[in-house]
Amino acid sequence: MIWWTIHFGILVAATVVTAISTPLCRRLARKAAFLDHPLGEHHKQHDDSTPLLGGLAMLIGWIVTVFGGLAAAHLFMHHLDPALTNRLGPELVAQLQGIPKVFGRLGAIAGGAGVLCIMGIIDDKKQLGPFVKVACQIIVCSVVALAPDLRVTMFWEHPMITWGLTVLWYVFIINAFNFFDNMDGLASGMALIASVLFAITAGLQGQYYVAALAAVTAGTALGFYAFNRHPASIFMGDAGSHFLGFLLASIATLTIYHRPEDVSTVAAWLTPLFILALPVFDTFAVIVIRIRNRKPIYYGDHNHISHRFLKMGFDRPTAVLLVHILAFAIGLGALPLLWLPSAPAALVLVQSLVMLLLVSILHQRGATNSD
Repeated sequence: MIWWTIHFGILVAATVVTAISTPLCRRLARKAAFLDHPLGEHHKQHDDSTPLLGGLAMLIGWIVTVFGGLAAAHLFMHHLDPALTNRLGPELVAQLQGIPKVFGRLGAIAGGAGVLCIMGIIDDKKQLGPFVKVACQIIVCSVVALAPDLRVTMFWEHPMITWGLTVLWYVFIINAFNFFDNMDGLASGMALIASVLFAITAGLQGQYYVAALAAVTAGTALGFYAFNRHPASIFMGDAGSHFLGFLLASIATLTIYHRPEDVSTVAAWLTPLFILALPVFDTFAVIVIRIRNRKPIYYGDHNHISHRFLKMGFDRPTAVLLVHILAFAIGLGALPLLWLPSAPAALVLVQSLVMLLLVSILHQRGATNSD
């Protein structure tokens, strides 16, 4: 149980650090007039000018927690008493000693997240435009995907194929989270749920570093959510959605879901898709609706699943809560795929698909009502 204690402590630390950095960035945004003004874009409906440096607040919280934790672990190992070593157990000591081995991939993740966050901050201020943003995303993700440890492999081993799949995965998840950030607390709450589920998945697979990275991301999202929930006093902006989307894509890529020697089926590979099911599905749905309505896919509108709940009569906090409950139910239901054989795994998949069918019906009803 010591690993779960450590991961919970990491989550708490990231929550506290981000909860401190967020009001500081909120104050900075107001002084610098870095605000999202009401109806600045046709699909925005907030009433007051709101600070937009939430992405920077989360980046600071994440960076301070990650590298502060690495420094603490380094000092701990250099002052480790032999008697305490025996009490902690050889596995924990071996994991701590192996920290330098993850510096390369951690540097790639931190660099990619930082560059995308800065790009988002520039876009929040100057509106770079969709094509420039996608081009920047592709460049950053292409560089990050050069690291072999950050590749989507699945059933392919060819370097160019895995590199291309990785870039495609990163860019899609980043934009899915950018689309999903359409109500107070929606994207930050979704990032919290997904990160916790990824932490559990990685922990069950014995990937303690990946679980720790997911725990930091969960704490960062939770610390920001305290200020971003309705009525939000600060928005994450493109900087925050790019930052969270990139981190979740990285964690999903790093996590091992299926080992050939396990009883589980290859359906375990679908675990990340179900953990991120609602942002992924919502993105595909709104793209189809926009194409059908002959509008550009980057054209903001009110056709997201959260807006469907509003049209059903729910208020905004309740609509966000319902989306989060759906996301947690689908993601949690997919975790047994890690160890279930074929027949039970098929039942779990059917259950999750039925929930997505419910989301489809809501999307279709909303699209019909808006036509």
